[in-house]
Amino acid sequence: MKNQVGIVVAWVLAVMVGGCALDSTEDVASTADPSQPEVAVTEQHLADQCGHSICETGPAVASNCDSCVVNICAADPFCCTNSWDGLCVGEVSSICHLGPVALTSSTVVSSINVRMMTGHDDLRDGSQALGAFQISSGVLPSVPLNGGAGFPSNTIHNGTIPLSPARTLGSLTGFTLTWDGAARRFPDGYDNWNADQFLFFITPGGPGRCPNFLGASIFPGLMTGTRTTFSAGIHFP
Repeated sequence: MKNQVGIVVAWVLAVMVGGCALDSTEDVASTADPSQPEVAVTEQHLADQCGHSICETGPAVASNCDSCVVNICAADPFCCTNSWDGLCVGEVSSICHLGPVALTSSTVVSSINVRMMTGHDDLRDGSQALGAFQISSGVLPSVPLNGGAGFPSNTIHNGTIPLSPARTLGSLTGFTLTWDGAARRFPDGYDNWNADQFLFFITPGGPGRCPNFLGASIFPGLMTGTRTTFSAGIHFP
């Protein structure tokens, strides 16, 4: 059994860097456990070969499924024989140097990715979900989050909100979700959508690195014809 002190250290490290899971800005749907992060489209081969993202805890992985895993399991065989625990996740940073990069409120970004988790009520195709960040002087322009595409129940989807001009993370003070589920075809009525959870992240280290998740999740809840706007304060990173 692993040294308990080491496990605590790895847990603290994961909290400090904001967690990690390989993601892309492309839209991805999952019918798996919605509590688990999505794996990036650009890194899907890694998930296929290893069984799950190496930036999240899970079952032990095959020692030869990826070059990073080869190096980790050579130093820490537990990761490939017992489970891919918090220490293994930490070693993605310490051994492979693929962990999240350091961020501050002064970090300048030109876009932020948003992970949207749909609950028991789906988002019907044709309906429009729009997202906008708030700054101290007002609300930035809204950006389509689904592009008119449908989100099935209990799935996860990723979108991108561009920022032009680029802004510091600390300048973003809130987020507004605007919902338009008006009927687009007969005999449809107004669409309701359960927006269970939104989570924001960026990948400043580039594709293949664990992304930085920003702040806490927000929970818009059920969007309807009488509840078309949701706003929440945010604090990044």
